[in-house]
Amino acid sequence: MANKIERLNSVSGPFTLTASASTSPKLPFGASAGGVIIVDSLAGGATTLAWHVAFDSAADARPLYDGATAITTAVTAGRAYAIPDAAFAAPYVVAVTNAGTASVRISVKG
Repeated sequence: MANKIERLNSVSGPFTLTASASTSPKLPFGASAGGVIIVDSLAGGATTLAWHVAFDSAADARPLYDGATAITTAVTAGRAYAIPDAAFAAPYVVAVTNAGTASVRISVKG
């Protein structure tokens, strides 16, 4: 009999991301081993998501870096993108648009 590892999966949203870390939602990520963000629509010139993390739901979100480089993802409506591996240990992730807004859903596995 083959062994099978099964993890819990959930899809949440929709969420509206903004061009500010203080107004974009903190997406719970602490119990997850990874996930994807599904971009349903973009408005107002949004083309990039800059990734931030927060250590509790009331804390300020801080930009996520890989060395000296801030982690960003170029996005297009109708596509899904991996949440960066660098966010693995963060209790909350916050995706911030470069302009305008993005309507997204998040799918995580834990």
